[in-house]
Amino acid sequence: MFKTTIGDLLNVIPYSSFYGDINAEISGITCNSKEVEPLNIFAALKGYKQDGRIYAKEAVEKGAVAVLSHSDPLEDFPFKNIPWIVCQNERLSFAIASSYLYPIKGRKPKLVGITGTNGKTTIVYLLRSIFNLCGEGAILSTIEYDDGKTLKEAQRTTPEADFINKWLCKISEAEIPYAAMEVSSHSLELHRVSSLEFDSVGFTNLTRDHLDFHKTMENYFEAKKKIFSLLKKDGFSVINIEDEYGRRVASEINKGSLFKVGVSSSADIYPEDVSISLNGIAAIVSTPWGKLKIDSKLTGKYNLMNILFAVAFSCGFKIEKECIEEGIRNFGGVPGRLQRVDAGQDFYVFVDYAHSDDSLRNVLLSLKPLISGKLITIFGCGGDRDKTKRPLMGAVSTKLSDVVILTTDNSRSEEPEDIARDIEPGIFSELNESKKYIKELDRRKAIEKSFELAEKGDVVLIAGKGHERTQTIKSNITPFHDPTVALEILKELKK
Repeated sequence: MFKTTIGDLLNVIPYSSFYGDINAEISGITCNSKEVEPLNIFAALKGYKQDGRIYAKEAVEKGAVAVLSHSDPLEDFPFKNIPWIVCQNERLSFAIASSYLYPIKGRKPKLVGITGTNGKTTIVYLLRSIFNLCGEGAILSTIEYDDGKTLKEAQRTTPEADFINKWLCKISEAEIPYAAMEVSSHSLELHRVSSLEFDSVGFTNLTRDHLDFHKTMENYFEAKKKIFSLLKKDGFSVINIEDEYGRRVASEINKGSLFKVGVSSSADIYPEDVSISLNGIAAIVSTPWGKLKIDSKLTGKYNLMNILFAVAFSCGFKIEKECIEEGIRNFGGVPGRLQRVDAGQDFYVFVDYAHSDDSLRNVLLSLKPLISGKLITIFGCGGDRDKTKRPLMGAVSTKLSDVVILTTDNSRSEEPEDIARDIEPGIFSELNESKKYIKELDRRKAIEKSFELAEKGDVVLIAGKGHERTQTIKSNITPFHDPTVALEILKELKK
C-alpha cells in the first residue's frame, strides 16, 4: 500500500484552495462513498444530476481522511476539521491524483486505447485473444473488466480514473505485457483517462450517438479526438480511412506513427480475396509487415474492419504473424455482438448490441447479402437517451428488413408507448406493401412472434441490448438476457 501526505499530493495536482492538516497521511482515492477505505481521499465530483458533496459525510464516516471537490463543503457537513481540497477542474485533479496514488511499480504493459462509435468491444476482445498467445493480455470493455486474474462485470464502457489506475497496477504486478481498453467519448470529456499514456490508440468511426451529452456531432468529434493527445511520442495510431471523420483526424494528427486501415490498397492494412458468409470470414490481409491469412468465425463487413484493426495493432507491436492468425482463428465472438443462438432450428437467430441507426444499418447490411429468406428485425430504443435517433432507427430497420417488430428496450423513466411513438414516423416513412410491421412492446412476446414468423433460411435479428442481463422499465430492473430468452423460446417451440 502506497502512503504519502496531502502536502505531497498537492505538489502534483492542480488545485485552487486547501484547508486542513497538510501533513495528514493518505493512501488511495475514490469517488464512490460506498467504496471508501481507511486513509482514502474522497473525490466529491459534480455530476449532471447530483453533487458529490452530499456523500462527503458518509465517506468520512467510512474512513475518508480528506475530500477533493469542485467547491467548499455544504453547510451541513459536520466534520469541520477534515482537510478539504478545492479544484477548478476536480475531475482532472482526480485523474492525476489516481495516477499518483496508484503508481505502477513493475513492468508497464503496452497499453492500447480504442475510441469510436462502433467496433471498440470486438477489437478489444480480438486483441486479448491474440495477446494471450504471446504473453497474456488484460482488457477494459463495455462487457467486462479483466486484469489477468479476475473478471468483473463492467458498469460502464470506461470506468472512473481510480479504477483504471488500480487495474494498471494489478496488470503491472502480474507482469502482463499487453492491455487494451475501450475509451468512450464521455471518459475523454470527463477526464477519466487524462492521466494515461497510450502506446497505441485507434479511431474506428464516428456516427450519430450520445448527442444528449455532446449536443452536436462536432462536439462529439472533438471529444473523441482528445485520445490522440494521450499518445506517447513514440507511439502509433490506427485509423479507419473509410470513415469521413477518420480521414479528417488522420489529416490533423502529427504525433507518433500512423497506420491507416481500409478496404482498398490506399490503406496501409487492407484485405484481399475476401469471402464472407454467415459462418465466418476468410481473407488475405496485406500489411507493411507482409501478408496474413485470416480465417475467422465472425461475420459481416464491419467485423472485417474490426479484424483489420486487430491486425494493425498486433503488427505494430511486432507480434509474430502466427500468433495473430491463430488468435483471430480461435476467437469465437463477443457476447451480444452478432451472437448466434442455435437450438437446431432451420432459421438463423442473431443477437446484437446495435442501438444507434448507424450500428443497426451496419449489422443489417452485413446480414442482408448473406441470406436467402426473410430478414426479421426486433428492436426498440432506450429511454432517457438521445431522442433524435429514434425515427432514424425506425427508418433504417424498415428499409433493410422484410419484417420489423417494434418492442421495448430499456425504457427507464419514459413510457414504452411514448418511445414507440417517437420511432414510428421513421418506420412509416419506409413501410410498403412488401414489408410487414408489428408493434409488440413486451420484449419476450416480440421474440416469440418473430420465431413464429420465421421460416427455413430466414434470419431473425434481436437488436439493442446485446450482452445486457437486465431490462429497466421505470424503477423495475428485471433479469432479461436476449440470448438466454431466445434460446428458451426456441427450445419451447421444439417441444
